Amino acid sequence: MINQLFVGKTVLVVGAGRAGNIGFATAQRLAEQGATVALADLPGSQVKELAACLPGSPSHSAHTMDVADRLSVQDALAGIARQHGYIDAALIASGILKTGMFLDITPQQWDQTFAVNCTGVFNVAQLVARAMVARGGRIVVVSSNAGRVPRMTTSAYGASKAAIIHLVHCMALELARHGITVNALCPGSTATSMAIDTKSGGDPDKINNLIKGSLEEWRTGIPLGRLAAPDDQAAAATFLLSDDARHITGQSLCVDGGQTFF
Repeated sequence: MINQLFVGKTVLVVGAGRAGNIGFATAQRLAEQGATVALADLPGSQVKELAACLPGSPSHSAHTMDVADRLSVQDALAGIARQHGYIDAALIASGILKTGMFLDITPQQWDQTFAVNCTGVFNVAQLVARAMVARGGRIVVVSSNAGRVPRMTTSAYGASKAAIIHLVHCMALELARHGITVNALCPGSTATSMAIDTKSGGDPDKINNLIKGSLEEWRTGIPLGRLAAPDDQAAAATFLLSDDARHITGQSLCVDGGQTFF
């Protein structure tokens, strides 16, 4: 029997508008464990259709949100507050991946990456945390193991994800007095639609190369011998969002099959 840790709780999942990603996989787990889930993603995403697919669908809600636009975030959070009241926990899983060698990255790609991956996290996390001050809560931010170790062709992405990790540390320190825990989830190579489209195009040989690693690219392989599934990441995120993790804060948890050990 699946536990019901989230009965009576409302959880915001930002970046849940596409099937097969970490945000939606987490929303599914949360709903199975009794949560009322408020899904948010960009206009034009599948967020409304996906919210209707969750167990207990009438209690869930879908909201449009552009994390890089603070007014959009404010409007979405106001709508969630009107519909559900207090947000007990929040997963911020929005993000974009722009790859390319450092010498080739354009200022526009750099700015867009940081607008979504850093400023977007700041916008959501700050506004959610302000609302949580009343009675505490849990915030989990999806970073990446690329924010902990250097990788070829990920200078903008890796730098943005490293910034998130440090932001989480600072948030955790300052928000602890309010009973708010803040942690970062750092996925390794995961079979999400974004990662597969960007890194391999679904080519089995390229996927196998991701698993084996590449000395020429200074990329370690995956000792466990497979890509993570979105649900592997969702399991860790759900734990960090739960009261079982009430004494864990300021941590960055790598779920990467052994790609990184530090």
